[in-house]
Amino acid sequence: MTASGHTPETPGGTITAERPDPSARLVSSGVNRRRMLTGSAAVGAVLTGIGALGGPVESAHAQTIADISPSRLRVTDLTHVLHNDFPIYRPYILDPNIFQFASIAEDGFNALKLEIDEHTGTHFDAPWHFNDSPDALHTHEVDPRDLVCPLVVIRISDRAARDFDAQVGVADLRRWERRHGRIPQGALVAMDSGWSARVLQSEEAMLNRGSDGIAHFPGFELEALAWLLSERDIAGVAVDTPSFDYGPDSASNPEGHVFLLGENKYAVEMVAHLETAPENGAMAVVGVANIRGGSGGPVRLLALT
Repeated sequence: MTASGHTPETPGGTITAERPDPSARLVSSGVNRRRMLTGSAAVGAVLTGIGALGGPVESAHAQTIADISPSRLRVTDLTHVLHNDFPIYRPYILDPNIFQFASIAEDGFNALKLEIDEHTGTHFDAPWHFNDSPDALHTHEVDPRDLVCPLVVIRISDRAARDFDAQVGVADLRRWERRHGRIPQGALVAMDSGWSARVLQSEEAMLNRGSDGIAHFPGFELEALAWLLSERDIAGVAVDTPSFDYGPDSASNPEGHVFLLGENKYAVEMVAHLETAPENGAMAVVGVANIRGGSGGPVRLLALT
């Protein structure tokens, strides 16, 4: 299920965006700090432990795992393989520099040195990435309870094949609910636009820039993000593209980032092969590197069914 990837190179920099007037926010601010999940690292124990927790959020998790049997567990890897030629969003992300600095022949052990931007490959956006308020969560502060959650997959690949600027809207979310029921509280809502093939093809195909240099790829509408927070209280969103703000807004006007991360929610970007994950019924495990003070980090994203 993993992708081998291959592609171009890239320089460095950082995106900055002005934070909107708080009075204009679509959803009231506030940190929803859920209880931390503790217990055995064994998958069966994790599933049992989640199912045993009480309360509305825990019951949504319990419902998701009710049909997951540890003895017949299927693990789907939704993570791109990271390497030096992996495509990045030039010029905002630094080139990865991964090299072997020790070998068994010379040092008695093998080891690589990793010099990578937090937002390279399949990666995590912590709230602090676009949120400078005092209560903005850094990577290591995101509640682990929010990193093991029901996975909801919204498929728009047919539309995205015709319209590179397609976005997940409220109508897509309601359509999913008509088929599968209410989006669970605390879910990770993922967009499957079929963009993994472009990521693996080249940086040019991934960013899909027009003659004016503007990128074109799918993402989430701001109204859909607001609805997911105000009506469903999700944990975060995930996309198979470089940004959950669609291409034309991703660099010049990343209002989705400012809004969603401003509400202390998170995002996972550059997810691999979401077409292999079920639309409903999976549990997502967001294995983000636990970086103190981070704005994000590399992720091993798994779907358990």
